[in-house]
Amino acid sequence: MDDLEKLGLEVSKETREDFVNFKVEPLAVVYPKNEDDVIKIVNYARLKGIPIVPWGAGTSLTGAVACQGCILIDMKYMSNIIEINDVDWYVRVQPGVNLEYLNKKLMERNFFLPPDPASFFLCSVGGAVSNSSGGMRGVRYGTFRDWVLALRVVLPTGEAVRIGEPFRKNRAGYDLVHLFTGSEGTLGIITEIWLRITPLPKENLTAIIAFVPDLKSTAGIIQDMRRGGVLPEISEYIDNEVVKALNSALDARLKESEGGLLLLRLQSEDAEAMKEILKKWGADFTVLSREEWERMYSLRAQSALALKAISKEMYVEDIVVPVSKLAEAIERINELEAKYKVKMPVIAHIGDGNLHPNILVRDKEVADVIFEEVGKIAIELGGSVSGEHGIGVQKAGLMGEQLKLHNGLKVLEIMRDIKRLIDPNGIMNPGKYVELAYERARASNP
Repeated sequence: MDDLEKLGLEVSKETREDFVNFKVEPLAVVYPKNEDDVIKIVNYARLKGIPIVPWGAGTSLTGAVACQGCILIDMKYMSNIIEINDVDWYVRVQPGVNLEYLNKKLMERNFFLPPDPASFFLCSVGGAVSNSSGGMRGVRYGTFRDWVLALRVVLPTGEAVRIGEPFRKNRAGYDLVHLFTGSEGTLGIITEIWLRITPLPKENLTAIIAFVPDLKSTAGIIQDMRRGGVLPEISEYIDNEVVKALNSALDARLKESEGGLLLLRLQSEDAEAMKEILKKWGADFTVLSREEWERMYSLRAQSALALKAISKEMYVEDIVVPVSKLAEAIERINELEAKYKVKMPVIAHIGDGNLHPNILVRDKEVADVIFEEVGKIAIELGGSVSGEHGIGVQKAGLMGEQLKLHNGLKVLEIMRDIKRLIDPNGIMNPGKYVELAYERARASNP
């Protein structure tokens, strides 16, 4: 890759892995410092016919950054907060900004960016946007897709464009912002991001930890909460295996109970109604102080790291089902555990039906079978195979199955055609996501 160095770019040669050990074996890793550098890299790759894969912080869970023989574009040097606008309520950043650092700076101005993926202390903003990541506050505030206002993107042709506007109401043209948000690096390289921000909440919030009899009871609690019109800021679940992992790996000193625990933070005016629901389902609960809540929030964010510390072989699932189908989904996940005699500790953004069964098994072939069966549970219950982790290569077949069944093959064909239109040379993170989903759905079409 001497030619890249001649263009004035910093280049290295190394192999990497993402969070769940998908291999990244590039021809070269290149470190742009500005948009002009990104354009140089894209033009070089296009002329040479070399695939390009953007890299944020490597917290991908689905093989979205896996590659062999690509140019890996590491965005770590493009990490400036360009502007915090406290009148128009947006922040403008480069993609390499760490999400936790960004929120610290926003909070100094009495603002915050609500989406909080569990990797918030590790991940980059660009990666979170490219993946449309979610998080613990998703039940109330949604995912990154709901907070991106505008983007600057270097297209696979080497052209730089700005899409969207840095304000909320904009009806000019097709919604390209939401096309690129969540596109997993398959349509272009994001170089600047305008994100909507909001003032820190002023309402009085009550935090509750509840030890539940079992996961099915938790489903009943969440369904009753929604029937009662209670909209929490956070409603998270971790089962007892995850609690044990936190105690073992992080010395969390949490109470262990058969059913695991539920973490809730909601408006104080809803607290009494919530307590009655918890009593109905036999949960043992405690109201947390601010300091206790912050500790539990941090532990919940580190749950996947704790599991990974005790089981190096881990397959992280991410499905969404309608909240009305939660109990059925949980029952079917429990049946899979019994059928395959494996542990599948569950972490869940349970308030919006987003379940993360973590398959702990060393036999990859068995794990792949279980992984597919968990995804099919979501499809059959009218849900989605991914709520926030994305598709990459790992879930392309399941995505094809979901869209074919729920929406029809034509919808996948439109997505495939959009990819071809924007990336005519097929260099931008190719062979994944929409392309692979279409191929697999087409191959299985009766």
